[in-house]
Amino acid sequence: MRSPGTSQDQDANAQRSATHDRAGAVPDHKLGRDSGELAWATPLIAALLMMELALGGANDAVSSGVASFATALVAGFVLYRSPGESRFWGRARVPLCLFGGALLWSALPAVVPVSVRPAADLFGLALAKALATTLLLVAAALLAYRSGSPSRLVRWLTIFGIVYILYAAVDAIDWLYDAAHATRYAGTLGNTNAAGIVFAVVALLAGGVVLSPGEEARGGMALRLAALAGCAVALILCAMTGSRSAVLLAVLFGGVILALRLIRRDGAAPPIGAVAIGAVALLGLVTIVALITPMADRSSYLAADAGLRWDSIRHYAGVAWSSPVWGYGLGSFFEINLQTLTPGTAPIYWNFGAAHNAPIQLVMEAGLPCLALLLIGLAIMARQVFTVRRDWSSVAVLCAIGAIGGSAMIDIALNVPAIAALFAVLVGALWGSALAGHVSLRRASLRRRSVGRPRPQRVAHRHRGPPKDRGQPIVEPTV
Repeated sequence: MRSPGTSQDQDANAQRSATHDRAGAVPDHKLGRDSGELAWATPLIAALLMMELALGGANDAVSSGVASFATALVAGFVLYRSPGESRFWGRARVPLCLFGGALLWSALPAVVPVSVRPAADLFGLALAKALATTLLLVAAALLAYRSGSPSRLVRWLTIFGIVYILYAAVDAIDWLYDAAHATRYAGTLGNTNAAGIVFAVVALLAGGVVLSPGEEARGGMALRLAALAGCAVALILCAMTGSRSAVLLAVLFGGVILALRLIRRDGAAPPIGAVAIGAVALLGLVTIVALITPMADRSSYLAADAGLRWDSIRHYAGVAWSSPVWGYGLGSFFEINLQTLTPGTAPIYWNFGAAHNAPIQLVMEAGLPCLALLLIGLAIMARQVFTVRRDWSSVAVLCAIGAIGGSAMIDIALNVPAIAALFAVLVGALWGSALAGHVSLRRASLRRRSVGRPRPQRVAHRHRGPPKDRGQPIVEPTV
């Protein structure tokens, strides 16, 4: 028999227990909706990212410091205002611990004399940028977890991305007027390949909005038309940069989005025939622009450039292997590059500011353990993402992540702080929505288990509680 108590007390205790259990979860009625009191955070993060891209990518000491402080402040406030997301922290604890371990490993050379740091004056700034980027990833994951989908982030990134594309298009008018055939358009970043991948990502996100099914569409036809125009202009600007990798990645992942949309025939809008015609028209437009810009000339020596890039990767892999455990400190690439030049390599690599391969540069600066921790964390996140059913907006986010990641393997995409922040936000949003999907799947499983289960028989008995409660029946399940 149970201890004495009234049925009202038992009901109150059960209600408190259920409320406590739900405190850290995403309520079912909030999945897929805005994030309540944090609804302002998503558009603010999207605006900050596009502002950084418009102002040079936060690629110098002053702007990168200001950008890191601003993004860390916003991300920190999001974390502060989300103290009750206990289930999020439980499901995210392993990747977050691995990322924290990677940050700690990269920070150890500042307090422990384990290696020579040739760029000690840049170490603090580089570590601050890494910390701000990590906080931004966690904040984006929390926001997507609360809303249950990355669709809100995709919409706001598309809206502010269109504004950024218009700004870049006005800037490109001078390029078209002055030297359309002599130079490559470097956009607002000062680097043609980095600008090209940014335009490709904006085009992919906007294309995802254009092709979104009717049940997932937000913003109406006006947003679709604006996204279609932004996608077309972004592809044109991408071709103007002459970046072969960016154009290839844009076409490749754009084809993935189109193919998945054609396979998924649910939703009343947009019409599949119109989508196919528009896709062919945009591809033809990009081809024409590519032929009248440096893209055509640069494609003739693609094999030679590929060999040079492979040689650079082998060269910097050798440099990284000279200090594989601790590296040479965050922010030290330029100094290490100059110190390791030889008469044979100096004419080729003397002006390299990055290794053109993100994993190798990370090993050069922070060592193999740091890279291993990050890769393990990303692998766990990928497993969590691919074991749940994703909505349509996740397709565009996944393709944009693939484009940036592919560019980072052969170029400097993740060395630009603004692009690294954009990459972190996209990864965090995809991951957070997947964690919310795990919560929903678990609840659905529990509901299926409870269906058809016979209820325990209940019997009434005489009350043995205090005199004031005597006469009030208590019901208990029989054992």
